[in-house]
Amino acid sequence: MKNSVLYLFFVIFCSNFCLAQDSQLWTSFSTNGRISKDSPLLLWFDGHTRFSEDVGRLGVSIVRPGLGYKVSDNLSLWAGYAWIVSQASGRANATDNRFWQQATYKIHSGSAGSFSGRTRFESRFLRSGGNTGFRLRQNFKWTYPLAENLYSSFWNETFFALNDTDFGAVTGFDQNRTHLGIGWKSGGNLKVEGGYLFNTINRQSRSNLDNHNFSLAFSVPF
Repeated sequence: MKNSVLYLFFVIFCSNFCLAQDSQLWTSFSTNGRISKDSPLLLWFDGHTRFSEDVGRLGVSIVRPGLGYKVSDNLSLWAGYAWIVSQASGRANATDNRFWQQATYKIHSGSAGSFSGRTRFESRFLRSGGNTGFRLRQNFKWTYPLAENLYSSFWNETFFALNDTDFGAVTGFDQNRTHLGIGWKSGGNLKVEGGYLFNTINRQSRSNLDNHNFSLAFSVPF
C-alpha cells in the first residue's frame, strides 16, 4: 500500500501540475499549542504566501493568529482574526479582514492511519463592499505512515458562502481544495508537507476557475 500511495501521488502531480496553464506555489508556516504545560488555553498562528501567474508574482498573503481552548484530547475550540491581501495583474490589491471561529477534532487513529477534521466559520469584511460575508469551511484530513519519519497526506476542504454580498459572494458552494502529498517529521516538532493541491472556485455565471498548485507547508507545534 505504501508504494501505491507514492505512485498515485506522482501520477496525479505530473498529470496536473506539470501540464497546468497557470502553475502556482502555495507556501505556509503554522504553529499551535498550549500556553503553558498544564493550561487548557491554546495559541494559534498560520501565515501564507501564494505565488500565481506561473509562480511569477506574489498573489495572496495571509496572517492568521488565534486563541483556543482544549476541551479534551480529541477536541479544541478556537477563535481569531485573519488579514488577507490578494494581488493580480491589472487591478488594485484587495484586502480581506476576517474574524473566525473553528473546532479541530480527531475522528479516528489506527493501523489505517489518522483521520481528523476542522470546521471553521468566517465573518468577512472587504473594502470593495459594505456587507459582511459569512462562510463555512469544512476540512477533513487523512495521514498514513510510510516510514519512521515519512507519511502520506490527503485532505479536502469545501467552502460554502452563507449569504449574498455586494463584494461578490453568492450563497452556496464557493470553492473546494483537494491536496495529496508527502510529509516528513523531524526528531523534534518540525513537520514538512509537500504535494499537489487542486483548487476549483465557483464563478457563478462563468465556468469554474481551476488552479493547479504545488503546496509546501511547514508546521512547528509547541
